[in-house]
Parts: sequence; C-alpha cells; structure tokens
Amino acid sequence: MWRGCVCGLLAAALAGASGLAQLKIENIELGFNGRFFPGTFTPIAVTLSSAATAQNFTLEVSQEIREFTERRAVERLRVPVSLAAGARKVISFDFPIYSVSTPLQLRLMNGPQELARSTIEVRELWSETPLVLGVAVAPRPSLGLIDVEKLPKRWSSYDGVRRILWGRADPARLSTEQRRALQGWLVRGGELVILSGANWYEQFSPQAWWAQLLPITGGRVVRSEFNGQEVLWLEGDLRAGARVTLTYQGRPLAWERPIGNGTVVLVAIATLPEDLELSELSSRQTVEDDLVIVRALGALPVPFPSRELIGVLLILFVLGVGLSGMFVERWKKLPLGVGLLALILSGVLFSYQRSPEFSSEKYSLDIGVIQSWSGGAVAWERSWYGVFFRRSREEQLLGSAEMVSTLKPSRQALRSEGETVRELALSGDWQLRFYGERDSVSFFKTERLMEPFVHFSLNDSRLWVSNRASVALQDVIAYSGDALYQLGTIPAQTELVRPLTERVSKTEWVNTLTSERRRIWQQWGNISSRTGLIGWIEDINISSLRLALGESRTVLRLVLVEGD
Repeated sequence: MWRGCVCGLLAAALAGASGLAQLKIENIELGFNGRFFPGTFTPIAVTLSSAATAQNFTLEVSQEIREFTERRAVERLRVPVSLAAGARKVISFDFPIYSVSTPLQLRLMNGPQELARSTIEVRELWSETPLVLGVAVAPRPSLGLIDVEKLPKRWSSYDGVRRILWGRADPARLSTEQRRALQGWLVRGGELVILSGANWYEQFSPQAWWAQLLPITGGRVVRSEFNGQEVLWLEGDLRAGARVTLTYQGRPLAWERPIGNGTVVLVAIATLPEDLELSELSSRQTVEDDLVIVRALGALPVPFPSRELIGVLLILFVLGVGLSGMFVERWKKLPLGVGLLALILSGVLFSYQRSPEFSSEKYSLDIGVIQSWSGGAVAWERSWYGVFFRRSREEQLLGSAEMVSTLKPSRQALRSEGETVRELALSGDWQLRFYGERDSVSFFKTERLMEPFVHFSLNDSRLWVSNRASVALQDVIAYSGDALYQLGTIPAQTELVRPLTERVSKTEWVNTLTSERRRIWQQWGNISSRTGLIGWIEDINISSLRLALGESRTVLRLVLVEGD
C-alpha cells in the first residue's frame, strides 16, 4: 500500500511540474516603442499565459548595476500574479532602469522554484535625452508616435517623457486613469504642445478637465494667411496666468500656460512653427535634488534613547544610598529624602522606558513638500525618508505611495551592504524589504498624487481659506506679490475668513524658521509673483509610509499652494 501512495505522490508531483512548465512569458513591451530614458521609471508590460490549472506566483524583475569601482548592486521588483487555467494576462508596472550595460532579468517564481525566465538586452534601447511622444501628428525625427489608447494609465510611466505633441486626437477618448496620469505628468514638469487650427474640432472636448488646461478660453477657428498660404487659425481669449509666446503679423501664434511645474503650449495652427522656442530636453528631476536631501537627513541630529544615561543615574543613585548610610546619624531625615528622590527617579525612568524612543531600535526622519495649484485637480507630494538603525536587523516598510525608490549618497545606484526589494501588493500598496547595518542609515523617496486639501481666495485684503485635511496646517503665511502676511495655525477641517493685517518681511519670516524648516525652504521654497499660501505639517498621519510598531519618527512637510 505504501508503494501505491509513493507512486501517487510522484505522479502528482510530475503532473504539477508539467503544469507549471506550461506557464510562459509570451511577450515583453518595454518603454515607448521600445525606447527608454535611463535613470527613470520605465513602463514594462509582460504578457503571460498558462495552459495548466489556476496558479498564484510571483513575477520578479531585476537588474544588476555595476560601478566603475566594480561594486555591484541589484534593483529588484516583485509583483504577485494570479492566473486562471488556460488564461492570458498582461501585467503592467514601472521599473527603474539605471544601467544601459546590463540586461533586465524577468523570472516567474513559485516560492524558491523558478518557473520561467526571460532576458532583455537594453544596450540599443536607451535614449540620450528625455523622450518626446507624438499623438496623431506627422512623423518627425526623434519622435515616438503613440496611439491615444496606448497612453499610460499611471503617471509614473511618464517619468522618462519630457514632451508630448498633440495633433488630431479627441481628448474625450482618454480613460479616467489616462487623464489622471496625464495631469500628474504635467504637474511634475511635463510639456504638452497642442497643434490646433485645422485640428481644433478634433481636439475640442466639452470635458472641463481638458478645457482648464488650455491657455485660452472661447476658442474659435478662422481662415487666415500664414507664410503665403491660407490656413485655419485658432483665436481665443487669454486665460489668467497664461501668456503669448509667439506672434505672426501682430496676431498670437502660440500661447503658454503653467500647469503645476509643467507647461501647456497651444499653437494656433496645425503645424509646429520653426521659430517657436521650446524648453530644452533636459531631465526635470536631477540627482542633485535627492542628494541634497540625503545629506540634509544625514546631518540632522537623531534623538536615539540614551540608555547609558540611565545606567549612570542608577550608579549615582546607588552611591548616594551608600553615602547616606554614613551620615544617617548626623542627618536623621536623610533617608526620607533619599527615599523621596528614589520615588521621583523611578517615575522618571519608568515614563522614559515606556516611550517609543527607548524601546525602538530605529528612528526615521520623514521630510517632504506638498504642492498644489488653484483650479488644479491634483496635488503632488514628494517625501524623503532617512531610517537610522542602532543594531543590524531585517526591516520592512509599508507604504501607500505610487512611486517608491531607493536613494544612495553617491551618484551611482549602489549599496555595498545589500539590496532593497520592492514588492507590490495586490491592494496597490508597496512593501520595502531591506537589511540595515548597525549604526547605518537607509534613504528612500516616495511620490504620490493626492486631492488638493487647501483652497483659498484673496479679495480686497480679505482671505478665505479652507483646510480640508485631517491634520492642522501650522504657521501659515499668505503672500501676494512681495507682501507676506502671518495667519498662524489653521486647524483640520476648518474654513475661515480673515483680513490680512499682520504683515511681515520675507527676511523676518525666514529668520523665524527652525533649522529643519529652513533647510527644506532653501531647497524648494519659492515666492512667485502669483498669490499663494505657505504652511507646515508636523503630523505622523500625513506620512505615506506606515509607522512600524515601536518606531519613533519625525514628520515634517512644507505645503505650497499657488493661485491666480
């Protein structure tokens, strides 16, 4: 009978192995038309198929990164996948490609067992400059044409894209996810160039989100002459905050409007004028920005618990008790004082031992900036984390951010002490697994789009402001031109109307900032010619990475809101 059981188990194992072997990686699409910009998150779509029974497994993507000093590191991403029997599925995600000399490795894993593997060589796929995409426009050099249906559904997929040329395409064809991704790309620094004129009727959409992007209102098409030819010409009324960047015979030929950190350029005709100056195709997110924050985090004092101080206090207390016995005959009330001191010291030490700082073996600093714009549909939050370890330990962080990356103090994406594994949960949350050396620090950056939670308007020196967040906005400053006004704290879920009377100079205000706030302000602070608000948030509830049990964390956010 036992031989029959063994044979049955062997048959089941062989059948299972045969079923797992039928799991295949059918196709891999990388970047936009196979092109990507190094050092940015690149969209990757993997088509999987299975002829076996329903399975749960993990898709793992990795790339080895080498430095000129021959040190090595591995960037690794894991995505859980469920696949029904006989089904095909496309798994889409964004992966940071830091190196153009080493291939990408894709593996399907069932625990420690490898089910399938594929390798992608990226040596011939990279672009020296950020990508330029064309939607329904004529082919041009260095222009990657893409259908509207193929536009990304995640704003992080646009990380390596600098400009989009938009031609005869109806924006109403965009899905909700594609629309949000496009808006997120714009506020992060993208440039959308819309070629109108004869294309205006294909581009015009009654959807409010598209109309709010345009630099003009009341658009209308007329016939006009351009370079000796009759063309269809777009006219309209200039929107507040927009400007004319190019004219032809005294008539506007191109308009420009800032959208967050990005720009929308509207051209009055259906072709791109040769004398229209567009921004340089340089990366909008430099490594230096992140390195400044890494150095700032590393320079901040970390309030680790001083357990040695407790030991010294206990030793001094024991010595005090011993000495008190020598003088008890002279001062009979001394034991009573020593006992009272013991009670006080016990209370202080007991309270200190119950604090998170005493029991935790790591401390994290979380600083960042939240930017939003009047009339904008999204706000953009960037956060930088420094996780300081007292002892070597395995660590994991859970976060709800849409983009999570590892930062290194050097320009190269290397870590000598190990690797960080990013795991994307089925819920969309991220899990970071890494190893922290004794007395070391690890740096991370997160980004996410959120609903704007601060709204305001300024009329006749009276300010209306609404804080719809669940946390208070501290030390708020309103500014209009060169004038700054102190507003104080705006509690959570509060709406108020206040006259602007407490005016302060910029120098006086900066001098009131703490060292941590001043460091953030020097990096991202800006008082533009537009009306705006400046505030601060110091609340753990705003953090995008969840607080671990026993962890002590300091959270600080600079909030910048701009209006027209």
